[in-house]
Amino acid sequence: MTIILAGTVRLPPERLADLRPHLRAQVEGSRAEPGCLDYALTEDPLDPGLIRVYEHFVDEDALAFHRASPHMAAWRACWPELGLGERRMSSFDVSAYREI
Repeated sequence: MTIILAGTVRLPPERLADLRPHLRAQVEGSRAEPGCLDYALTEDPLDPGLIRVYEHFVDEDALAFHRASPHMAAWRACWPELGLGERRMSSFDVSAYREI
């Protein structure tokens, strides 16, 4: 079974340029982790300041590793300074998936 997390976070649109280096560091660090199948943080093109989150891990252990990583701590640490908030996330346990 794999784990998919999907959701959003929001920040003031005028802080997007300040956020981009943090987005890059978080995505690069996460994609390099063992057990990470995919990881994306993307700006919504129709809703400035809305960041869409997509995470896919092989199992709960990989997700726990991710949550304890130094880049995850750095990612969370930048949130107050940049005004990041309105975090909405959902987790999905996936027993089977296929390309379509």
